[in-house]
Amino acid sequence: MSASRVLCPARASPLARRGVRVDRASRALKPSLASSSSARRAAIIMTASDHTAVLFDFDGTLGDTETPAMEVAFWELAPYFPEAAKPDGASYLTDKTCADYIRDNAGKAFEFMVDVVEEDRKAAGLSSIEEARASAGEAPATLAVVDAGRAKFGLPPLAETRGLGKDILTLQKDETVDALSVAAHPCDNVPGVLASLKAKGIPFCISTTSGKPRVPVSVVSCGYTEYFPPEKIHSGESDFDPPRFKPDPSVYLLAAKSEDADPKNCVAVEDSTSGVGSAANANVGLIVGYVGGTHITEDRKTSHAGTLTAGGRSDDGRGADIVIRDMVDLVPLVETFAASAEMKDAAKKPVVFEKATLDALKGEYWLPEGK
Repeated sequence: MSASRVLCPARASPLARRGVRVDRASRALKPSLASSSSARRAAIIMTASDHTAVLFDFDGTLGDTETPAMEVAFWELAPYFPEAAKPDGASYLTDKTCADYIRDNAGKAFEFMVDVVEEDRKAAGLSSIEEARASAGEAPATLAVVDAGRAKFGLPPLAETRGLGKDILTLQKDETVDALSVAAHPCDNVPGVLASLKAKGIPFCISTTSGKPRVPVSVVSCGYTEYFPPEKIHSGESDFDPPRFKPDPSVYLLAAKSEDADPKNCVAVEDSTSGVGSAANANVGLIVGYVGGTHITEDRKTSHAGTLTAGGRSDDGRGADIVIRDMVDLVPLVETFAASAEMKDAAKKPVVFEKATLDALKGEYWLPEGK
């Protein structure tokens, strides 16, 4: 079994410096996107200039939105867990159950989560989710717990949603927007980083899978409207028909083009393996992983950094060039990259930083194996 070594900062303890071994058995690559993405990359490279632009993912990177969005998803599905259908099902829906669910499913599409619950219900001999919703088949005690969880986000009791004529996928999308309009807030230190990039004249925009209006609503809630007017928000779900979800490179190619920048001169900032794969498949010059969001718990930050550097979702196996915990460290990394023609050389990946650059970082960081 192959493995990736995730290194801790030079100032960490000797034990920590030796790193943590991360399983890469899941590195089997998805069907190649190379043939379709090569033409897209070529079209952009022909017209792009040589300046550096920063292309940010949003959820869990700029906005600490993954946790509230996942909690909304949990309370959408909780009444239909087979465990919740039992006579004592309400006792299953604890804070720990919710926290474990968020930990295990963060970054996954809600459609995938629905499919898993449907399979579990079928195995337990239960009706489908939509049949249970239509028949008001949820246990009253379970509904009371669910409604209390929904109320934290200003969402109505579940029974009041039956007359809306929405399936659970549509309801989840709409209610996530409603919840994030009040619950979304910036990830630590991001507002200062955006102000610093703007002051230095380094352009940046959003490159996300998430749809509109979810992201624009979150931008407002986070207080980012100064930095991200509508033309600075690019969505794999909303800007393409049909949608092109990460790790497809399309949304990164679109974001680079919008900033009149060659992808190889750009910096991507990502918290997910599919996002890293998207940036790698777009040949983005520097990929910075980020594990500072609250959806990545303390005990998982090192292992998650390992998945970001492993490259399991990219066509060529490329992962993040560096993973940071504190967003303040992005600015010196971007400045160093922008000033180095060698770092932008597409043939020399992963990007290698000099020791002095790494020593100057303020927070914990991780590098790919052997770097």
